Amino acid sequence: MKKVSKKYLSLIFTFILLSSTGFTLNSPKVSASNNLNYSITDLNMSCANVYAFEGNLAKFQNNNFYGLISKDGSIKLPAEFTSISSFKNGYAKVAKGSKFGFVNENGSIVVEPQFEEVSNFFTNGLAAVKQNSKWGLINSSGKIVTEPQYDAVYGFYNGLMRVRKGSSYGFLKSDGTLLSGCNYANAYDFNDGYAAVEEVSTWGLIDKSGNFKSFNFDELKSPILGLIPVKKDKHWGLSDMSGKIVLEPKYTDISYLNSNLIKVSSGDKRGAIDKKGNLILDLNYDSIIPADDGMCQIVQNGQYGLIDPTGKIIVHPQFSWIDTFQEGKAIVCSQDQYGFIDTKGELTHESQFDKVYAFKDGMARIDKNGKYGFINSKGDVVIDPIFENASDFNEGYAAVKKNTGSSSVESSDDSELKKEYIKWGYIDRLGSTFISYDFDSASGFNDGCSLAVKDGKCNIIKNPGIKSIPSTAINNPFKTWKIKFSKAIDGRHTLSNKDDTVLNDIDMTMTDNISVTDSSKKYANVSFTFEGPDTIVINPPSNGYTPGEIYTITVLSNGKYNIQDISGNKLKPNVTEMKFQVLDN
Repeated sequence: MKKVSKKYLSLIFTFILLSSTGFTLNSPKVSASNNLNYSITDLNMSCANVYAFEGNLAKFQNNNFYGLISKDGSIKLPAEFTSISSFKNGYAKVAKGSKFGFVNENGSIVVEPQFEEVSNFFTNGLAAVKQNSKWGLINSSGKIVTEPQYDAVYGFYNGLMRVRKGSSYGFLKSDGTLLSGCNYANAYDFNDGYAAVEEVSTWGLIDKSGNFKSFNFDELKSPILGLIPVKKDKHWGLSDMSGKIVLEPKYTDISYLNSNLIKVSSGDKRGAIDKKGNLILDLNYDSIIPADDGMCQIVQNGQYGLIDPTGKIIVHPQFSWIDTFQEGKAIVCSQDQYGFIDTKGELTHESQFDKVYAFKDGMARIDKNGKYGFINSKGDVVIDPIFENASDFNEGYAAVKKNTGSSSVESSDDSELKKEYIKWGYIDRLGSTFISYDFDSASGFNDGCSLAVKDGKCNIIKNPGIKSIPSTAINNPFKTWKIKFSKAIDGRHTLSNKDDTVLNDIDMTMTDNISVTDSSKKYANVSFTFEGPDTIVINPPSNGYTPGEIYTITVLSNGKYNIQDISGNKLKPNVTEMKFQVLDN
């Protein structure tokens, strides 16, 4: 094992995380050190490619097959699978040839590959499996709880799964048994505790006990926002739960949009109404697509725009493409030019790059003439596009591929020459080399660990500069968190006397160095407030955190706009994390 130390002249801040209700967590004791250490261990294991860790496990590839390795360097699954998916709800799908099974987060096979198709495991511990062209259910032990017999199965909603056998529909409970037989001519998924079904040419609602209540309409959909979409004479309207009309049928379709809005259609145009039937968004759009955090994309003549959760237009249709929001920014494209907008819809940056990727750790990867670099949330080029390839930043570092030889290497037809000089290494958020360019392949860091390939062998890299605060559970999905530092933070907006370059900006300091991600590493659209002199507030997403989800608060300290005190002393370049779970009450 090779140990490497890197000098880093900075000070350490001690800080605590506390909730708005006064619940306090002290950060682990951090010793004052001038060295940033990492270790590289050769696992003496043949390997061609590697992937980032998910929890305790990472996927690796050898001879076109895949296996799993743990953070202690032990092989949990040998490279004998044709595919291994990402983990979801504690399990990953594995395949051998055309047969599928499951592995758990400990790396143990719980279901041998034997099924024609499988779904991911649902939150109730069941997964759908297909055998002999029929679908059934298994539990997390691999035991069949519903024999494969259905032609189609759908997801679990309100604890019940819609299934179809031939032309008849029914619902499976979480124990794998039918709710009330499979005898409906048509059916919609459960929502708000009810499902719309057609029984002997009569539409009605069934509750979660299977009780049926008929309604005098041509068709129903399951309730949305406490109202029932109802169809009469080929047009859709809304009724209350008793069947009383609250919106006369006049639309060609009605469907759920978000927690405030209902999507309506007239011919080939779409708009939105509230639950009182008031028209909030005119029927001028070819499509309305739900996006993250209650926002929706609106499409008109092939151009994309955005509305906020209330239906207010924040970006009129003008872009050929809009990405999802990450860290408060969404990448947009217009006439092959990329830029990004904030949650207010303001175009904060227009670039001349060939492509801009989503923000991670306050940095967005850019592609210019086939070379990769990074910009910050202001659009400043922090790391010039000089790399042959690059991963996104995570935990303050990115894996990058660089030509370490002369410029003639890139244009050479000699594959051995390229292999010798074009290597992977790691950089920090200032572009400084963190780990030298020695590797043929490398993954990003996750929980302080990464994998890299050197001379056909797998290496595990560990960065001990990650400090974890004990996790906690909260009941309030709109929890406000506070980060309190031991010294006053520099909250000034200062410019260089030479060229007006921004030297310090508290808004960028917060967005570039603090993030909240869910269990799938997706960024929560939180916002930040500076409460001088020593406190930063993390405000929840507008729709709140998702009940049952586990989130991670991450504080970084190796970027251009660093967290520093008023004397300019900066945090040591490490990562501090705290996980919290929103209880599903």
